[in-house]
Amino acid sequence: MSAKMDKDDILDDFATELSLGPETLQNYVQKFPSLSVELTDLYHELRLVDLSTAADLMPLETKSVDESSEQSAAVVVKALSGTNLRGLAQNLGLPRDFIAGFRDRKIRLGSIPGAVVGNLARTARVSIHQLIDHLQNTAGPAPQMAYKADAKPLGSAAVEFDDFVAGLDLDESEMEALNKLCASNGSD
Repeated sequence: MSAKMDKDDILDDFATELSLGPETLQNYVQKFPSLSVELTDLYHELRLVDLSTAADLMPLETKSVDESSEQSAAVVVKALSGTNLRGLAQNLGLPRDFIAGFRDRKIRLGSIPGAVVGNLARTARVSIHQLIDHLQNTAGPAPQMAYKADAKPLGSAAVEFDDFVAGLDLDESEMEALNKLCASNGSD
């Protein structure tokens, strides 16, 4: 029970920090590594609340925010497409379908281990926030492969990360590469 109270107290203290930036998150994660996932989730939630509050206060100046968001999405899609997709898959030792699943937002964000998001963003040379924003964005259609068909392809519902990985039928070396991607280096 006291461990629960300590955890809640730590999360409350973190949420009430005056300067809630990446360095604050890093300090708390270093002090309380067992709470790194909870602290990171709380950090992202608080940042999203700050952004929505700021958006409410901005009367008609949203065009630049929308353009910035679109540019950010374009950066992530470019990093996870074409020759970049192939190079990224080779660097990670994983099949292209794994990277394409992130590009096409086939995986439910909440089910993806934080280390995977961080390591994938780092390897793709995009910010973690850009990748998270891309995975959360359901407003626009996810890019689909172009096939000649009688009807327009329909997007499918996002699946759990473990189900997505199971559907890839990874071989032993690819499973090792995935385990390396899932390992946290402590810099998240």
